[in-house]
Amino acid sequence: MKQSELFLKTLKGEKAGYTPVWFMRQAGRFLKSYRRIREKYPLLEMFTNKELIVEITLLPKKLGVDALIIFSDILIPLKLFGAKIIYEDGKSPSVIMDKSNIQYHENLENLSFLFEAIGEVKRHKKDLALLGFAAAPFTLLCYVFGGVEFFKLRGLMYENPDGFKKLMDLTTKMTIDYLNMQLNSGCDAVQLFDSWAGLLDEKTYRELVLPFNQRIAKSIKPSIYFIKNSHHLNHLLNKMDFDGFSIDWRSDLVQVYTSTNRCVQGNLDNTVLFADEATIKTKTKEILKQTEKIPHIFNLGHGVLPQTDEEKIKMLVDFIHNETGRFS
Repeated sequence: MKQSELFLKTLKGEKAGYTPVWFMRQAGRFLKSYRRIREKYPLLEMFTNKELIVEITLLPKKLGVDALIIFSDILIPLKLFGAKIIYEDGKSPSVIMDKSNIQYHENLENLSFLFEAIGEVKRHKKDLALLGFAAAPFTLLCYVFGGVEFFKLRGLMYENPDGFKKLMDLTTKMTIDYLNMQLNSGCDAVQLFDSWAGLLDEKTYRELVLPFNQRIAKSIKPSIYFIKNSHHLNHLLNKMDFDGFSIDWRSDLVQVYTSTNRCVQGNLDNTVLFADEATIKTKTKEILKQTEKIPHIFNLGHGVLPQTDEEKIKMLVDFIHNETGRFS
């Protein structure tokens, strides 16, 4: 069975053999090969140059992972809203756009560089699963409005929930189109990143965010939903029809599986990779033992940190594959 086939079987809820593994931010600054490219090009060019997207997406294949994720940034689809995105070294990216009159003209051709790159990557590595991704509508709008803990957007939610829903409706439509185009271009599955939804209380999430995520879940298959700091929201995950749920290290994978009956992904604390090899293996074994009878895709609870030793990542992949039977 190809790695891509096993990955997709697992995501669709089958215990299909060994545990597949990939990492969020696996094509990033911890790789020496990435840093060499980064020395030559500004970030915006790296995110919008088809050849660079292909080259960087393929870098993690040397780690032995079972899936690649297209190299991009969650802010890139804001170009469909006419936004200008500025990346400066050492600073958070900034978004320049008219927030009082956000419009979406279904101008997906403006992102042809990404869709063409997806096709190229898939032609290079048919044996590996290829993931696309997008920010969930709430998380994307957090970056549009900015501010510490995104107080501007959250204030709008409480003051003008109807106006907020209109923004979410528009952003949801764009996100569905954007993810479908990634799938049509060659991605095998997509991941929806809701990195900031954990800031919300249960009632606000249930009423103002969950319905829009569910629209995406019903429209996009196969799909994974990633949420951070979600322990108070995990009981709501079963109300969304995603194929898999990725959670951080603060939540229990088996509990999420039991409540959703869907594939779970994660959730090693990314700081464990700064411990010694024996500790990494012990912590990894704990997760593999917990999930040995359920469909599980191994990942970290968040992205690989830039200071991580890439040799430890390679060791971790080999260890997971050996422990779960790929090389038996």
